[in-house]
Amino acid sequence: MGAGKTTLGNILAAQFSCKYFDNDYEMTTRYGYSQVELSSMPVTDLHALESRYLSDVLNEEAPFITGAAASVVDYPANIELLKANTSIYLRISLEQVLTRVGSAGVGRQALIEGAEKILTDRYIRRDPLYRAVAALTVDLTDQPQRDADYIAQFLIS
Repeated sequence: MGAGKTTLGNILAAQFSCKYFDNDYEMTTRYGYSQVELSSMPVTDLHALESRYLSDVLNEEAPFITGAAASVVDYPANIELLKANTSIYLRISLEQVLTRVGSAGVGRQALIEGAEKILTDRYIRRDPLYRAVAALTVDLTDQPQRDADYIAQFLIS
């Protein structure tokens, strides 16, 4: 959430001449929900849909680049999916998360009240999980092209 998945995904997809699947956009087109509906969906229902998307997109014909919702690492079945694929953790600091993430939009419905505590708790819980499943953890800079080049080198090797 707020790490820059779409920006990096588009750069990498262009570099590798493959498709990029944006999770928020894909959930609207694949499952027929509007952004407004996704943004007002109960969090448990949204997380279930995000998990379904992860499973569905990983069945697409490779090669492709996709983003995944931050919530997917909260569920054991998704952890196995992430481990079985080349997962890259786009890591930003907690301070960056708190600065970048607003309280409106898909996945932010639980943040209307107590956002800082919720985001902090999620970050503390999810950061080690993502580190454990990722083939590569990238501490992102403020230079997306440089970050994309670093990821591309990893993917090529």
